[in-house]
Amino acid sequence: MKSISILGSTGSIGTQTLEVVRRHPDKFSVKALVANSNVDLLLRQAEEFYPEYVATSSTDRYEELKSRAKCKVLPPESALTDAVAILPDSVVVACTGINGLRPTMLALELGVDVAIANKETLVTAGTLVNEARKKSKANLFPVDSEHSAVWQSININRPCDIDSIILTASGGAFRNMSREQIAVAKASDALKHPNWAMGKKITVDCATMMNKGLEIIEAKYLFDVPADKVTAVIHPESIIHSMVSYVDGAVVAELSHPSMVIPISYALTYPERLDTDVKRLDFASLSSLTFREVDRERFPCIAIAEEVARSHPSYAVCMNAVNDVMVDRYLADKAGFYDVSDEIQRALDGFCAVDIRCVDDVIALDEEIRVKTALRLGLK
Repeated sequence: MKSISILGSTGSIGTQTLEVVRRHPDKFSVKALVANSNVDLLLRQAEEFYPEYVATSSTDRYEELKSRAKCKVLPPESALTDAVAILPDSVVVACTGINGLRPTMLALELGVDVAIANKETLVTAGTLVNEARKKSKANLFPVDSEHSAVWQSININRPCDIDSIILTASGGAFRNMSREQIAVAKASDALKHPNWAMGKKITVDCATMMNKGLEIIEAKYLFDVPADKVTAVIHPESIIHSMVSYVDGAVVAELSHPSMVIPISYALTYPERLDTDVKRLDFASLSSLTFREVDRERFPCIAIAEEVARSHPSYAVCMNAVNDVMVDRYLADKAGFYDVSDEIQRALDGFCAVDIRCVDDVIALDEEIRVKTALRLGLK
């Protein structure tokens, strides 16, 4: 039986991870559950899955959790790293933002396998992450459906034979709108994703196509390929989750109905596969699978990210921090859709590369960029 700690247990990835555990109670035990502020759901999860530890990263909810929990409660200030330090067999990093960086690095340093759903970790510190996993021999398994698809498509082949990696994108809520329509669209419109049910931040990133840009940077580090070998294509049906093209002209792809249960399950049990309740594909009933080029004029964020992927790693820290700030403003109806990409480009134009030698360097730079962005926007 494999013990797991889930960082971000009440979010979309966390709850679907627990679906896998619920379906296969003979395969998994839960060592720790860490949530942000949804203490009520966290406690319901604890009642069902009997973790040794629970935690909230919200200092405001800590005392409430401590008084209601029937197991050990980790302190909020160090909850994410403490849930790794207790040495589970695997840790699912499903928390959002740069908060996922320290626990991921600690897990790799301790030799704990990581199932990673946190984009910011590889985007901002991909080189450091790869150095840590090579040193410790711990595994880093992708949970994103696109990267899992690439991983599965590479497993049966030699990485040196890869010609290109093709990440598929649904196109988000605005995929069929003109630039003029997108320019006046509100965040409430962006949150109406046609294929996937996800958190607000990632759903907006899908609408701006920044999500796919971040995935291009992630893929560069996950699969050790040059950024120029990773591209994206719009695939509205979200049946093909990504493809790998090989030097002989063959293309290998992973297909399934849109569901995160498959990549989560595979990341936790590799090389074994467990049965899931995901609907099976009926190829006879699939009328068509369509593809089209990404429109970088309507969605400038992906073009910005592609350029950043070819630049010094510190540029990705800058881009990610400004994107976080601007998405928050867009969600609060305090910025327009194209203000997001405009502000990111403005910050990058004034940015100079900075050496990144450790996690503290990444976090310090991230904070510096956020403060500068807030000042530039008149928020402080």
